[in-house]
Amino acid sequence: MWPFFPKKRKPVQTNQAVDSEPKFTPPLNALYSNLEALVAFRFHVKQKKLAHQNRIMSSSSGSHHALRKGQGMTFSEVRQYQPGDDIRHIDWRVTARTQKPHTKVFIEEHERPTILVTEQTPALFFGSQVRLKVNQALNVSAILAWVALNQNERVGGFTFNQTQQAWVAPKRSQHTLLYSLQKSIQMQSSIQQPEAVNPLLWQNSLKQLTQVVKPGSKLFLIGDMLQLSHTSRGYLQKLRRHNDIVALHIVEPLEKSLPILGSLSLTQSRASSSSITLNSTNPKIQQWYAQMYQKQWQNAFDQFTQLNIPLLEISNHENPVEALCRHKVIL
Repeated sequence: MWPFFPKKRKPVQTNQAVDSEPKFTPPLNALYSNLEALVAFRFHVKQKKLAHQNRIMSSSSGSHHALRKGQGMTFSEVRQYQPGDDIRHIDWRVTARTQKPHTKVFIEEHERPTILVTEQTPALFFGSQVRLKVNQALNVSAILAWVALNQNERVGGFTFNQTQQAWVAPKRSQHTLLYSLQKSIQMQSSIQQPEAVNPLLWQNSLKQLTQVVKPGSKLFLIGDMLQLSHTSRGYLQKLRRHNDIVALHIVEPLEKSLPILGSLSLTQSRASSSSITLNSTNPKIQQWYAQMYQKQWQNAFDQFTQLNIPLLEISNHENPVEALCRHKVIL
């Protein structure tokens, strides 16, 4: 897509160093996220829970079903007996009916940490009303983190921008969550102007995730999910084998439909020397523009479906809590 970009702003001086104690300095420009607003979401989701969670367990035993199967307490299925199966779990009724030995399989319960993977790149530094996409991505990440922490889950974060990555190992700690949010805010504050999507940023981040995320985790991928490279999909497939993943695409309504504003000049980035001019009053141009986004969305949706990963769309104009409830990500 060819998005509209806000006017270039003067650089904002930020302190890149992060102390062990999470601190906050009010942003010089309201376009940036601030820690107070992200912390405030905590009070809006006190009664919410992650949709995949069936019950709240004690902090020591965990509260999720593992992807691996074993001798747990929850029945999963009956399948034909295989060498090495525990003979104590043989289902004698099914065995008698089929004349072939069958065994019961159980799902083992264990703790499943929640990892918030949040994009904070110049490609998201764009918005026509309410807030920028980069802000909404961080809003969604903070909400999910508070919900998980309220459920006594271990919460971790992986944030990346155009120049760096930050990994915060999952802990059952408000201090750790605040530290992770502060790191994300600092990454966001380094963005000075919008740029075109760079698929290598997600690719490098997913590669790093395959090295730090432990099997049995719950991953939320938050950002622009429509232009992942073939290599990125390979990393996703590897992560999906042992983890539960949900992808949340942050979209600006102007990317989906062209506003009727006469002749418009669009460019991929401020640094780009090429641009196209569109007559936004032409119905055919309007239809072509809308079809471009729909085609891109459908292509990404199909790719994620093949990986057995849900891909959900959240507008930067929406109330983030209501949007997550609408998609049944939180209940």
